[in-house]
Amino acid sequence: MWWVEVRDLGQRLAATNPAGETRIDPAALIEEGAVLDDRQGPIVIGAGTRICSGALVRGPVTIGSDCLVGNQSMVRGPVMIGDRVKIGFSTELKQALIADGVSIGPMCFVADSRVDEAAYLGAMVRTSNHRLDGKVIAVRDGGKEVSTGLDKLGCCIGARTSLGIQVIVLPGRVIAADSLFEPRITISRNYPKGHYRVKQDIESV
Repeated sequence: MWWVEVRDLGQRLAATNPAGETRIDPAALIEEGAVLDDRQGPIVIGAGTRICSGALVRGPVTIGSDCLVGNQSMVRGPVMIGDRVKIGFSTELKQALIADGVSIGPMCFVADSRVDEAAYLGAMVRTSNHRLDGKVIAVRDGGKEVSTGLDKLGCCIGARTSLGIQVIVLPGRVIAADSLFEPRITISRNYPKGHYRVKQDIESV
């Protein structure tokens, strides 16, 4: 299940880098003012990837080829990022599995979550990763609810899904692939694949 992948991400990263070595490809660009902190785990960065000034990458983290980590962004391991991923200004990633071709806009928060291929997150998208009542997070698997045993868990965002500005995803939710959620929606349950928007009434006063 997707949440098991997220939970065990640290083990997966360790298995892909058994020597525990930080490796920065010579063709990567680490701008002046970017911070790579591998005291808690190794950092691997692929060819053509650019880490912009002011960004903080704290291992264990693996970032693929031809990626962009924007200014003032924070990547807190364990995080695994695929190829051709764009991360906007002042976005924070933590305990996240990010597939190839994902675009994450500025000022987003993606934590304890999986984001599948070519998904698009507009500015200020937030993944909630704990319940306000402190209870263990459950996920829906088919028609039944399954306890994860976790008090922190985000969501699974399906491939080629687009989330508009200020979309909020509640803990444990699964967003179907090829869906589109227009701005300022709170995703409070698992919706079937589709196109969704908030209905509003505006009146002149």
